[in-house]
Amino acid sequence: MVRVQLHGGFAVVVDGRSITADLPGRRGRMLVAYLAAHPRGADRSRLIDLLWHPAEPGPSAPAGFAALLSKARAALAPIEIRGRQNLQLVLAPDAVVDTAVAAAALHEADAAAARRDWRRAWTQALSTLFVLQREFLADLDHPWIDERRRELAHDHDRALACYAEACLHLGPTELASAERSARRLIASQPLAETGYCLLMRALAARGDRAAALGVYAELQAVLRAELGTAPGPVAAAVHADLL
Repeated sequence: MVRVQLHGGFAVVVDGRSITADLPGRRGRMLVAYLAAHPRGADRSRLIDLLWHPAEPGPSAPAGFAALLSKARAALAPIEIRGRQNLQLVLAPDAVVDTAVAAAALHEADAAAARRDWRRAWTQALSTLFVLQREFLADLDHPWIDERRRELAHDHDRALACYAEACLHLGPTELASAERSARRLIASQPLAETGYCLLMRALAARGDRAAALGVYAELQAVLRAELGTAPGPVAAAVHADLL
């Protein structure tokens, strides 16, 4: 059984044993992490540029990369890196890559919410959040990692909104979770209305109409100060339901 962890500290585990330390240094870890995050593979020249960043690859870079690749392949067995020009990390069908697990769970959460299967949406959104709450490749640093972190932050907020919505539909026992999630969403996206709408609904469901109206007033103030606009029709409709 192979498990590749990209969220939190990078790790490759084969049959319960970590082989991360067997990889050839930082570049070896970066190579495997990049290929795990890009299952369709990557061009050899792209990988050389990436691994030698921020320096420009010199004349010796191709030979250095070939040696690095050979060592990485030896350390990864039975995992394979296939190809010559386009390199691809080949994993067994039962291998687990946490970022892929999160992506699949988020897709299923959205689909479940669309068909109003709120228990399934709750479960899958929570599975997504369990992975995405940990920073992507926290122990590595590179511009491509920064870009992926921004993309994953958006996915995290999608999962958070789906989870809060599911909590609202599951009844009183989940209202506190809906409120916490809505507040986290507002903190992450203070100019987006989704978190405010979810928070108003959660507070209203708990019987605190005054607090819910206060959230709408806060939204009005933030949008007026930052964007010079007023809340949109969805937020206005939630507000109208409170009156």
